[in-house]
Amino acid sequence: MSRIYLLALVELASLGPLATALVISLSLKVLEIAPESKEASLALVTTAGAVTALVSNPVWGHLSDRTRSRFGRRRPWIVSGAALGAVSAVLMLLAPGVGWLAAAWVLGQAGYNASLAALNAMLADQVPEEQRAKASGVFGAFGFLGLVPAMLIAAVFAENLAVVMLAMPLVSLAVVVAVCAVVPDVPVTAGAVGTGSRASGIGDVFRAFLFNPLRVPRFSLVWVQRCVMQFGYTIVGTFGLFYLIERLGMAQGEAVSLTSMATVAGAGLNTAAAFACGYLASRRGNYGPFIVAATAAMAVSLLMKAYTGDLSVFWASTVIAGFALGVYYSIDLALVMRTLPAGQEGKFLGIFNLAKTIPQSVAPALAPLALAVGGPDPVTGHENNYASLYLAGAVAVLLSLAVLPGLRPVLRRAPETAAPAPSPAPSATPSTPSEGARSESAPANSEDTTP
Repeated sequence: MSRIYLLALVELASLGPLATALVISLSLKVLEIAPESKEASLALVTTAGAVTALVSNPVWGHLSDRTRSRFGRRRPWIVSGAALGAVSAVLMLLAPGVGWLAAAWVLGQAGYNASLAALNAMLADQVPEEQRAKASGVFGAFGFLGLVPAMLIAAVFAENLAVVMLAMPLVSLAVVVAVCAVVPDVPVTAGAVGTGSRASGIGDVFRAFLFNPLRVPRFSLVWVQRCVMQFGYTIVGTFGLFYLIERLGMAQGEAVSLTSMATVAGAGLNTAAAFACGYLASRRGNYGPFIVAATAAMAVSLLMKAYTGDLSVFWASTVIAGFALGVYYSIDLALVMRTLPAGQEGKFLGIFNLAKTIPQSVAPALAPLALAVGGPDPVTGHENNYASLYLAGAVAVLLSLAVLPGLRPVLRRAPETAAPAPSPAPSATPSTPSEGARSESAPANSEDTTP
């Protein structure tokens, strides 16, 4: 478990700068350089970055599957991604206009997605099935914990954009370098599934996006479930600061401080729920109840914000959403690892991360349309209708449950029927070891990977 915690530190260090930018620093920079068109400008910047994440994540995962170096196959991507993220933060701070800001954010998304894609593949390499829900809970908790120092910095230095933008990327780089110096990396072997005897050509790289959903149907359903759930949350999350300014009538500085406080409080709930539910899910081996509970709670929290201008309701909704996200992220990574084709973990985990990044590209672009639907806001009378925005998020979250019937075979841990079975004769077939490895990594989905 000590290795899981070290890898989770990298998760914390990689997600912290991304979340800080999406929640606080991009909005502040947009208010500085384009206050008259803040909604459209923020949507443009976040969409550009999310499209980059969409393209880059599976490519980095695919390349890490095939990388051979003395430093390992995952660690080069983790460290170089953090370095690129730090460079992008400096460029974002110096950006004179929206176009330059978008370009800098593109670099940041490319960098941190390289780190995350390789990190998730390393987790699949080194954590056995029986510990994966615990690992998913720890990763979820540490991912949320990464918000705490970032939001504290934003709350204390709300008027100092340089500190808000640069602190977390620099801390992230230092943490990543320190962890990668002590955590071993699994070397790739010449005959490993998904690797080749030569470096990938450009065609091989772009084939990282291609897979047949019919051959991995359960992976595809988990992907859809995650994507729709993430869309519902993301469509409202990007405009959280503007929600406080317009719906609750707060000044910019007050709204920044409240956003930071709410994010820290939510991160505490996220962390507690992810730790507790990750360990509980590991013992039960059944992830279905956790998905349903998390989804229902998230929908309730969004509906509460849809029709309120009351600060106490805002805080109650924040508490419920914090609990919901913690429960959800305690099992989502463990669930998808039950469906991965053996030997292609980096590629398919990169594709799975698209379920996060596609909503980040689509939701901000669609959010201004949702804000314009249904006339003026029913609470404030403002032209931006936040009720319709939050209703759209709640509907999307609930729709994510539609795929659960197709996931029944992997929601529960496969029975350990083959573990203590004695061999009647010592003459085992040569293929036994590889079959055992495959059934351990994806016991309930082995038929999905048949060519």
